[in-house]
Amino acid sequence: MADTAGSVTGPRVKVGKQARRPRSAVRDREDVLRVLGVLKVATATQIMELVRPHLSDNKQIRNALLVLQTEKKVISEGSTAGPAGKFGAPDRRGEPSQKLWGLTKAGLDSAAIKLKREPDVMGGHARGAGTGGAPHAMAVNATVVAFTRGGTLPGSPAGIGGIESWRTEVAHPLSSSGKRNVRADAVFQDKDAGVPLLMVEVDRATESAHVLADKVGAYADFYARRVRDPGLPASTGRGTIGEMNTVPFWETLYRRTGLPGLPPLAIVLTGAGPTALDSRMRAVGQLSREFWAGQEHADYRYGSTAADDGDFYLDFTGKVPLVMTTLDRLQQHGPMGPVWFRVAQERGREPEPLLQALTDTHTAAEYRQRRTQRERAAEAAEAQKQRRKAAEQQRLDEEWERSEWFEKRKRKVKKLARLWDEPKTEDER
Repeated sequence: MADTAGSVTGPRVKVGKQARRPRSAVRDREDVLRVLGVLKVATATQIMELVRPHLSDNKQIRNALLVLQTEKKVISEGSTAGPAGKFGAPDRRGEPSQKLWGLTKAGLDSAAIKLKREPDVMGGHARGAGTGGAPHAMAVNATVVAFTRGGTLPGSPAGIGGIESWRTEVAHPLSSSGKRNVRADAVFQDKDAGVPLLMVEVDRATESAHVLADKVGAYADFYARRVRDPGLPASTGRGTIGEMNTVPFWETLYRRTGLPGLPPLAIVLTGAGPTALDSRMRAVGQLSREFWAGQEHADYRYGSTAADDGDFYLDFTGKVPLVMTTLDRLQQHGPMGPVWFRVAQERGREPEPLLQALTDTHTAAEYRQRRTQRERAAEAAEAQKQRRKAAEQQRLDEEWERSEWFEKRKRKVKKLARLWDEPKTEDER
């Protein structure tokens, strides 16, 4: 019997000790293909957390995987226990290990249709990725789940985006040859959530902090790369002198964000204790300072700043907006909870929600606003001073006029007195 949307495969009892064929709804299988088309390799529980978060048991997803396996669209090549581990035994995190599932070539083609994505966007089908336990992929998947579901603690904000908001293992060429590239662990896009483009790196503390800091520099190189404007007619024959007729290369790969500055980079750290990860974040921030630190200066177009003024603004032009957190914090509070540390000057030490952390502070606009307020306050103070001066001058003028009147009267009285005291003639008497 042919499957239809929402239908289940008919039970097929096999001969002997073989079990009945698993039953699975078409919708479940389609959702499994969509998730694996993005994550490349995942466990049944991770798939369930993304598309059936209300369930507490992954049997429904496991059945869908088993049916897809009979259709040769998915394959299981290992478990989270790794090559030396035993399936079901505790994995590296102390949890019972699970099968790792990935797509076959046929499954990848089907997933592209379900996701409505071009084959070049889908990437490969990660053959053999599960044989080693895929610890890095599991950490990336956990990050995607935490973004989508939100925090596990009561009262935590809801998650953002869905599986369609993500791409994983995305290569960004640093040159036209494509030999050098920076490969993002994941790329998140959800304009409705206020995050039109976010590069995500998951770090398991398996390499030195210098390596991770160099990755930040690679993103800076990627954002700095410019190419000929694809919007120009090919027949113009115009070259690319300097930055003329060029655009940032990243804008040819992604839609413009509509936000100022470069696309932000989020680093999620795991693989060590809280103290070690906090120290690692500080080390990475110090080592990558040249790529994220804004230029500090006063805006002399709005008047020179006095030496004791202490005001300034930060220019982040050409700098990578960098935020960091730990996977544990992200899972507990979600991406919209206070978990992100913005790596920038004058940001303090308190974690912030994602949108707040991605917002620049001490900007030129804020500085100009403060400068305008100070100028207006100075103008108002000067006007008040002039009014007081005018009032004082008026008072002095009035006092002078009064004193002058009294002087005139006094002189007149004296004159009359002298006239009275002078000897009078017989006629005057």
